[in-house]
Amino acid sequence: MTTPSIPLPPARNVSWRARRQLGISLVETMVGLTLGLLVTLVITQVWGTFESQKQRTISSSSAQVNGLLALTELEQDIRNAGAGLTDSAAFNCVNIYSYYQSGGTSVSPIPAYTGSLGMTPVQITDGGTGSDTLTARRSGDFLGAIPGTITQAMPSSSAELNMSSTTGFAIGDIVLAIDSAAGNCTVMLVTQVQSAAQKLQHNPGDSTTYNPANSFQTSNGWPAYGSGAKIEKVGQLVAHSYGVNSANQLTLNDLSNPLTSATAVLTADIVSFKAQYGVANAGSQDVNAWVSATAATGWNTLNSAKVKRIKAIRVVVVARSAKREVADVTFPCKNGAGVVVNANGPCVWSDSEPVVNLSANSDWKKYRYRIYQTIIPLRNVIWAGV
Repeated sequence: MTTPSIPLPPARNVSWRARRQLGISLVETMVGLTLGLLVTLVITQVWGTFESQKQRTISSSSAQVNGLLALTELEQDIRNAGAGLTDSAAFNCVNIYSYYQSGGTSVSPIPAYTGSLGMTPVQITDGGTGSDTLTARRSGDFLGAIPGTITQAMPSSSAELNMSSTTGFAIGDIVLAIDSAAGNCTVMLVTQVQSAAQKLQHNPGDSTTYNPANSFQTSNGWPAYGSGAKIEKVGQLVAHSYGVNSANQLTLNDLSNPLTSATAVLTADIVSFKAQYGVANAGSQDVNAWVSATAATGWNTLNSAKVKRIKAIRVVVVARSAKREVADVTFPCKNGAGVVVNANGPCVWSDSEPVVNLSANSDWKKYRYRIYQTIIPLRNVIWAGV
């Protein structure tokens, strides 16, 4: 039996175009890769530009916040300076004798009272090309009391004060004995009030006290106070010192604790802090000049007469953006005529020689800055009619 043959299908005639539809060529692959790379490059550039702008915006906003925080903290503290120091006789305190003991630990002098003219409401220490340091002081007892007067000479070993009046004084008050002529002042703690006899006592011996033993006073040359010396109620002295550290942080050194001082960081990215005294003529309350605390102005050291002329403080805070730009974005200060008046920083005060110097960082021009400045009146000094 013969098996029937199965006819084969006719041969397919595959055309050139049909063969092209079977896959892609190497040239087409290379073209596709090139287009993909170009698209990726464009996306990368757009993303990089967006990210750079975002970082610039964030860092600028951060600099603005840091500057405002720094200025607010300074302004609040300086406005309160001099509160409770009701008598300008305290401005005559050149030599302040102080002592504190608690729990077997003692310190002398107390941090808040250290330095020349330790009762000055505001004191600026010039930082040269760097940042200044400003110390603001106020009494912990805002109301204070009418100062009393010693009526009989008190030897240094005595713990009894014969007073013209004991009105306003109470046990536990911190007072200041003031000898304006000699510039001597002593911190004391009232331990007893004898209203009928018009006497105050400041006895040593308690576990927590501001009154050292007589032997300590004698060996350390503590002064005696004669008739006419003043006794002023000051409470615990609050003293805050502001400055900028090497890490470009605004710091607060709190000297109010009698045993220790503590430094806290208030805000970051502060590259410069400068301050000036607003001074008036003697007997006036109107500021007629702004002076830096430099030897050139003569205000690097203070005396009682100069302190009484200080009616306001002018401060400038320079905050820097954290982002470093590739090209220069900040330029030296120029006046209205286009003349460079400060090659080392931006413009600050138009009425005096620029004082902000940022040249410690050779790349200072590659950063953006926010400058905040304000004038703060010493209202407690003005109200006291000093």
